[in-house]
Amino acid sequence: MAKYKKGKDAKYADVVADDDDVYPMARKVAEHTKEKDQEIHASHFELDGKAFSAINKAMLPIYIEDPHEYFDEFGFRKQEEDDHDPSSDDEEKRNNAASPLEDSGHKLKLISYLQDVHKEVKGDVLWSHIDGPELKTDRFEELLKDGGIPHSMRPFLWPRLCGATKKQSEAKYTYESVLQQCAQDKPSIGVQIERDLLRTQPNNICFWKKNSEGVEALRRILKCVAFIYPDLGYCQGMGIIVATLLLYCSEETTFWMMTALIEDILPPNFYTQTLLGLQADERVSRHLMRCHVPDLNKALEDYDVEISLLTVNWLLTLFGSVFRTRVLLRVWDFIFYSGSVNIFRVMISILKMKEQEIVEIAESTKSSADIFTALSQLPASVILANYIVFVIKNGFQVTEVEKVIEYMGSFEFTITDHLIAELRKKHQAVLMADQGMIVNTSTDTNLPKQTTQRRKLTRSKSIIKQIFSSRDESGNDPKSKNIRQTEILVDLKESVLQICRYFVACDEKMELNVCTQADYSPESHNQDIPNYLKGRRVGAKRARALLDFAREEENELGFRKNDIITIISEKDEHCWVGEVNGLRGWFPAKFVEVVDERGKSYTIYGDEAVSPEITEYIRGRLANSFRQIMDHGIRENVLHIAMAYHPWSFIEDIAYYSVERNFNSVYSRLTLCNTFNLDEDGKILTPEELLFRSVQLINDSHNAVSAHSDVKLRSLLVVGVNEQCLHLWFDLLCSATQHEHIRNKYYHSWAFIRSPAWRQIKCDLRLLSQFSFNLSMSFEIEGIDKKKRKFVNGLLTSQKKKILSTVMSSSQDKQNGDEPLKQGVTDMLIKHHLFSWDL
Repeated sequence: MAKYKKGKDAKYADVVADDDDVYPMARKVAEHTKEKDQEIHASHFELDGKAFSAINKAMLPIYIEDPHEYFDEFGFRKQEEDDHDPSSDDEEKRNNAASPLEDSGHKLKLISYLQDVHKEVKGDVLWSHIDGPELKTDRFEELLKDGGIPHSMRPFLWPRLCGATKKQSEAKYTYESVLQQCAQDKPSIGVQIERDLLRTQPNNICFWKKNSEGVEALRRILKCVAFIYPDLGYCQGMGIIVATLLLYCSEETTFWMMTALIEDILPPNFYTQTLLGLQADERVSRHLMRCHVPDLNKALEDYDVEISLLTVNWLLTLFGSVFRTRVLLRVWDFIFYSGSVNIFRVMISILKMKEQEIVEIAESTKSSADIFTALSQLPASVILANYIVFVIKNGFQVTEVEKVIEYMGSFEFTITDHLIAELRKKHQAVLMADQGMIVNTSTDTNLPKQTTQRRKLTRSKSIIKQIFSSRDESGNDPKSKNIRQTEILVDLKESVLQICRYFVACDEKMELNVCTQADYSPESHNQDIPNYLKGRRVGAKRARALLDFAREEENELGFRKNDIITIISEKDEHCWVGEVNGLRGWFPAKFVEVVDERGKSYTIYGDEAVSPEITEYIRGRLANSFRQIMDHGIRENVLHIAMAYHPWSFIEDIAYYSVERNFNSVYSRLTLCNTFNLDEDGKILTPEELLFRSVQLINDSHNAVSAHSDVKLRSLLVVGVNEQCLHLWFDLLCSATQHEHIRNKYYHSWAFIRSPAWRQIKCDLRLLSQFSFNLSMSFEIEGIDKKKRKFVNGLLTSQKKKILSTVMSSSQDKQNGDEPLKQGVTDMLIKHHLFSWDL
């Protein structure tokens, strides 16, 4: 297999490497999580009614401490109420015995159907012979309604019905490849995933412990989904669905089923950070309630009951958190067969079944709490009646689940795919207009995420294949391009507005001061530089306490962790003088962290050390949308055939050429800053100098751990929001006429970087400059061992770049034993005007 080089040699690589030596764990994991081909009549479930008999044994922990009698066939711990009333215990056992999870007669009918469809196959029919489209027939639908999909066939029929198997066969990469590429990246999304792993299915033995195989598989799939769909990232509702699928399907199959859910079954913006698609679906469900359960809807309005608190959870997890497993499996049979329209049919069906009962509760109690409680128990009413025979119809026993399916059938011609699609468009447009994202709600092109964009990954190719490979012409359609451009711009605006709303939600005092409407006027650009320089000259020097410090002496300053301390004096290197709440005193300097407040007011909500959630807002959604802007219209790399340039290379060149004209003065200023520790003493760098300095710092620190260019780009974004100059940097990338030859080298003429659209993007980014951020540039490389190597500069194309990069190496000099000059020299330079950043 061809290998891609690491480090500088792979600078522009944006493909998945087929490397047998790199990431052996990913290959090992992928090998034992693949779907195993077998005869259609075979089963890898025991299905004897005992504990764990209906789930994938690969997900079970090696050692099970509790007695097996405590668990059901799906691995869930039996609840106390399952040891219920003795008077009904014998009857339940009889019903359980009479209602096995899989009916052998029904399974034989389905096997016979599949064999009839594949008469041309000699010998036993294998699952590899079965395709999805051939299953969409009236006969198969009758079998589906009659008894559902036999449980032993679900791991194979589900992916074929929803299109996951087709996606897997047509994809240009494998699940193993995604695992490898995901292992290279260290997305901040992993922090949120780790928090939710043990909360996803806490009652199932496969997901109890963090080191269990089930949790490991859950972690891998969620990270891969977040990686492959950078526009979406991670949403908590995904975990319930993935964990449930893992109980029955292989890990690889589960991954591809999630791609089918995200791309084909659910609306494209269902799992975005704003949950716009979910909000629209909730409004669609309320519209359907007004049409099909009017009496219930009127009762909810009369008593001010907010049913959306329940329906949002039903929609987000596809009922995975409310239905008992047997019921859920029957419901998912229909969802995977004919799509998301069945989600609404199920919801309206269970509401219709209990409509009169809830209306009577409303009339008798007149209590909103009682009505809400009854609504929350609706799924439970289907659960508890799962085995209970409550009506005899035409000589056949009809269960509660079958009644739900019967109701669903009655809505086939009133709740249709076309109706749901039109209602979704309408309500998405209204939601976007309410949030200021669009004005004209009647234009389809205003709607974001008409298709969910996958990250572009390909297999490694030989040089011959790369030269003669055909180009994908689908992306050249003007209509598709225009829609995609609109989606990218809306996505960026949405990510910025989400940050604005975050600060307003955290601190009500900011609501009156936060501006959420960008100023797109031409005059606004003329004030950007003056406002930036003016802001850098004002502000106090303060520090955030890293831990509690108790006051024991009169001249000491006591404080608690995360208190903000105004620094009065730093003359002593170890003991500073500060003020908190009107009290002054000395304190150990190592107990605090200096926060930069030039032109901004520090807030804990922008400090990731105090408020970790801000990390995902910046490194997650904003970074993904900004990367889309930078990737738009980028050219193919002339040195690496069939690969595009990486935006980081473009930024590096712009950063260098921006300071090239004033090389001598910039070199002197940065050297003085580095030598005399002037970083925190009134330094004012121009945006060009700050960009160059930041690029060099990131290269020097990230190259030491062979960080990917994606990580470098996110780190630069962090520095930009910290310094409140991200919009100025974007202006520098797009507007300077002397850099046109660089832009022409990296971008096509229709790219955002080279089109008038860059001004709109800059205005949207300008909104971020009103907030104070304190994010770590090294967040994504912390904990990675630095490689022992010779000093490598970030930019290596000229001797001047090498000289300039030495300006950034003060930390390395200190490690080598170089002592900084005395504080007095620094004071002399600053206080006696021998050095000024305004020169």
